[in-house]
Amino acid sequence: MNQVGPDRVQPSPTFMQKLPTLISMMRLPNCLMIGFAVIVGEFLASTLVPTRVAIYGFLAAFLLLGASMVLNDYFDREIDTINEPTRPLPAEIVKPSEALSFALILCSLGILMAAYTGIATLLIALLTIAIMISYNTRVKRTGLIGNIFVSTNVAVPFIYGGFAVGSPTWALAIFALLAFLASVGREIVKGIVDVQGDKARGVRSIAVIKGNGTAAKYGSAFFVTAVGLSVSPLLLGLVTYYYIPLVVICDFGFLLTAYSLLSNSSAGNAKRSKKFVLIWMTFGLLAFVLGSV
Repeated sequence: MNQVGPDRVQPSPTFMQKLPTLISMMRLPNCLMIGFAVIVGEFLASTLVPTRVAIYGFLAAFLLLGASMVLNDYFDREIDTINEPTRPLPAEIVKPSEALSFALILCSLGILMAAYTGIATLLIALLTIAIMISYNTRVKRTGLIGNIFVSTNVAVPFIYGGFAVGSPTWALAIFALLAFLASVGREIVKGIVDVQGDKARGVRSIAVIKGNGTAAKYGSAFFVTAVGLSVSPLLLGLVTYYYIPLVVICDFGFLLTAYSLLSNSSAGNAKRSKKFVLIWMTFGLLAFVLGSV
């Protein structure tokens, strides 16, 4: 019977064996949500969306966000040794070169999907990549400007969807702005969670510069502004009354999250709150879908 001796070196896992871990770095729920956002943008802009356009749009957003998430982990690996030491890169489950190669593969496939639906969508995809690279390499350290860069890429998929079918609308523009405001608030709140690592890396987040309490106020202000703007599609006649039930849940959730953060600006509460923000954003997305039926 063959036995492996205590000093025998085990073979290193192959790239394919690490693929499930690499895929987990894409944050699949986020990728699914952003891919769905493109489809929502397409249907808000046109009553007739070809299946091919819907599939390519979904895949472009899915792959490019996945690339962005993996690239973010690649550039944040030093910060994550402090903030998130169990993540694949700081835990040395995945090598930095493997993460970078995987991000490039995803990015290339995303560009290919975007090119299938026309020049406009290809240019938007290239713009999001430029924003993504700028953020990860330089802009992140600026704090609020970095938050704005990230949130721009959250809002862009809706506009992308409009251009994919050749007819962007005011409803799309308003929803993109709502997504942008909610995302800026979430990024500011996320800075409360990441204070230790951000300080070590020289990231000038609001939480680092002005403290958790001020960051909670800034984040809450963006949430409340988004809530105030959420009534405009109904007032302008851009959506039907089916919009109301889910947007009420969305708005109540954002107001509750803002109150929670203002009452308790600790890192633990901020970590919980930023997860809830994604839920409220999903309700907002579904509200626009129903309101457009």
